[in-house]
Order: sequence, then C-alpha cells, then structure tokens
Amino acid sequence: MLLFHSIFSFSAAASLLALSTGAYVIYQCFLSPLAKIPGPFWAKLTYWYQVYYAIQGNSHRDFVTLHEKYGPVVRVGPNDVSVADPVAFREIYKPGGGFNKAPSYDVLRGARTFDLAGQRDEKIHSEQRKLVARAYSMNSLVHLEPNVDVVIRTMMQKLGGLSGAVDLSAFLHFFAFDVIGAVSFSHPFGYIHAGDDQGIFMRIRMAMNSISWLLHVRWFFDLHQKLRPVIGNWLAANDRNGFFFQFAQREIMDRKDRDGDDRDIINQLFTVQKAKPHLTNTDMAFMMTTNVFAGADTTSTSLNAIFYLLLTNPVVYQRLMAEFEEKKSRGELSELVTFEQAESCRYLQAVMHEAIRLYPAAGTILPREVPAGGMRIKNYFVPAGTVVGSSGWIIHRVPAIWGPDFEQFRPERWLDENAGELKRFFFSFGGGSRTCIGRNISWLEMSKLIPTLLMRYDVKLAPGAKLTEYSGALVFLQGLNVLLTPRQTAVA
Repeated sequence: MLLFHSIFSFSAAASLLALSTGAYVIYQCFLSPLAKIPGPFWAKLTYWYQVYYAIQGNSHRDFVTLHEKYGPVVRVGPNDVSVADPVAFREIYKPGGGFNKAPSYDVLRGARTFDLAGQRDEKIHSEQRKLVARAYSMNSLVHLEPNVDVVIRTMMQKLGGLSGAVDLSAFLHFFAFDVIGAVSFSHPFGYIHAGDDQGIFMRIRMAMNSISWLLHVRWFFDLHQKLRPVIGNWLAANDRNGFFFQFAQREIMDRKDRDGDDRDIINQLFTVQKAKPHLTNTDMAFMMTTNVFAGADTTSTSLNAIFYLLLTNPVVYQRLMAEFEEKKSRGELSELVTFEQAESCRYLQAVMHEAIRLYPAAGTILPREVPAGGMRIKNYFVPAGTVVGSSGWIIHRVPAIWGPDFEQFRPERWLDENAGELKRFFFSFGGGSRTCIGRNISWLEMSKLIPTLLMRYDVKLAPGAKLTEYSGALVFLQGLNVLLTPRQTAVA
C-alpha cells in the first residue's frame, strides 16, 4: 500500500510538472504580449538561450545573424526584444525618453554606491555624472595631453627596438593601459616598457566573459552573492568590484604620496571633492576602477580595428597617408602629432568613425525597460516592463541607415553631406545621457597615436596574420601581427 501511494504521488507530481510546463510553453508561444514577435523557439522559453550565446564568444555577430533571419524586431528572451529598427532605436535611447536601464545592470553595479555604468536610477546617475563630468570633458583632457605624449614616446622607442613580426595587438593593449595610468594617476603602468601586462588583461577578459552571461540570469548572480560568505567567490565578474577596486585604491594612495602631480584626472576629482565633500574617497576609487577595468580594453579594440582595416584596404591607407604628407609639407603636422592637428585631419577622423562603426567595442545589447504606456515597434505593440535594446553591431549594420554597402569599410561616408544624420546612429560609445564618459580619453589617444605611428613606420600585415574576435561584455581583438619599416628616425 505504501508503495502504491509513493507511485501515485510521483505520478501526480510528474503530471503536475508536465501540465505546468505545457501551460508555460503555450503562454510564451501563443498568449504572451510578445508571442507574435518572431525569434528562435528556445529564446521564447528561457533566458539560458542568451547565456548559451554569450558563452560561445560570438554573440556580437550571432545577434546580427538573428536579425538577418527574423527581421528588424526579434524576440531573444521571454521578456526581451532586440531592435534593428531606426525609429524605435531613436526612441529607446533618446535623452529623457524614460527608458531606464534594465535590471540586468545590477550585475554590473553589484554593491557599488557610485557607478555611472551600472546605476539604473536616472536621477542618481545624473547627479553622479555631474560631479565628475568636467574631469572627463575634452577641454580638461587636452590639458592632460603631455601625459599621453610620454606614453607615445615610450611606444615608439619600444617598437624601434623590435625586429621581425611584431604583435601589434599586444602593444596597442599595453599602450591603452599605460595611457589610462598616465591620465588617471600621472603614472603609466609600465606595460609597454616591460612588454608584459602581469596577467591583468586575462583577468579583465575573464571578468567580462562572466558578466556577459550573468546579465541574462541575474537571479543566479544574486543567489551566488548571498551564498558567497559560505561558498566563497566562484564568479570572475566580482573582480570588477573586488580586485580592480583594490587596484585603483592602491594607485590613488600612491598618487597621494607623490608631490607635484597636478595634471591628471584624480587631481581634478580631489579639487571637486574640496567643494563638494559628498564625493567621497570611495566614490573616486569606484570611478578610477571603471577607468582601469574598461577604459583600456575599449580603446585597444578600437585601435586594433582601425589598423586592421587600414592594412586590409590599401586604397584607404594610401589616401590617409596622402593627407598626412600634405599636412606635414605645410608644417601642419609634427612628428608627435597633437590632438589639435589630428582633429584637422578630416580623413583620419572619418577612418576612425568608420572602423569603430564596423568594430564597436561593446559586444552586448544595451538593454532598456519600456516605460509606462508601452511602445510600438514596427507592427508590434511592446508593453511596459519589456526589456528592449540594440547594440552597435546590430544598428551599425542596418541598410536603411548605412546603405547597401553597410559591411564595407568606406570612410568617405563620413565626409558626405548626410554624415550628420549618420552620427545620430553612431552607437559605439552608447547613446543619450548614458554615452560613455570615457569617450574623450579614447578619442584623444587614438587621434594622436595613429598618425604618429603611421608617419614613423610603413606597416604591413605579417605573413599568416589573422585578426581574431572574442566577445564577452566587450569584444576583444588579437592576432594583428605586422612588419614595421622605419620612415622616420625620431619622435620629438
């Protein structure tokens, strides 16, 4: 009799589970407000579909493929919609549009009280951004240009001592990190000189990979954090607010111990703190953590893309060099190029925009919550609370915006009369009030390094060189092996 009851209970439980599962599938596929939006079957049922894509390391291109298959509106999760429609894109990311960052950003923010990237509350974000915005403005950063010059000189000297095929990807990474140290703390980290990063790059990549899939299963992250006092840390994502926060704190303390340094971001934040004491030392450490954790990798990816596309498109390369030579002949380009000089190079600026359009550093969709009242995307009504968004990889490949040659590296599109319209959809640094605050740092150092290096060296791809991509929360590029032939002997 006991056995009979056990079998009956098991059968009843199995039947209940089957009915519940069936009801869930029917709801998601036929009754959900998002049921009519096309997309992969498994994406309608579980967020683990996006986790799988993230773990594969090619999600930046996988989601582009989904749009090619299903159209401009794709359901990529039970409550998630990916958008490649220009009208909806503008509505989602316009300043003051009411589309707040999605709950998944809590994975990025963790327990931080000051986090421009992860803060979901628009009011708090606005207040925090105002405190630090001046330090990251282009006017302030041009004041830091001599710090960047020091790193560029080191880079040129190091490259000059190498022979044979050079792993330019590695040195672009070293360069971007040393610049972050120079402009943040008046102290390059010394990676170029050492030719080694002491494992920092891999640690960041592992953390970014961890973040990329945890964004889709926030409950898993929350559960882990609650159990962490018992089980310890199993997630590399915690390095952002652990190891790299401590790294930044040490750099700030070292910076305080050095007298006479007044040309860096942390000094400007110290000045702000005197007038506004509610900007705490911890807040500044969180801000510098973001500089270290994400500021270098994004620039490294962009530089890799720029050089790779130049080396694989000789006509563009030659036109860019002609611009440099013409300006140099008129005395408008020094051997170590200034930012003002680089800004005047219209074709250089077009090359940078175009390369970063094709290879934006952020590989993930930047999710937003639909506000009260919902929204309409094409022929679909999307209710409030739905998570919607796009990525640079997606919106930068919409033919209606970029034309039928959207996959072609054509800098001339940024010199056309409709270039201003194109910039409305340039999403490599995010958009609206959430545009990356470090954008100016990246643009400054790229604008200076590219012409300085190309005027010093003829650069060619080494035999067998192949650029490889891997997507975590950021897209990492490597494998840019080149041959360098000196054109000039010194950088002033």
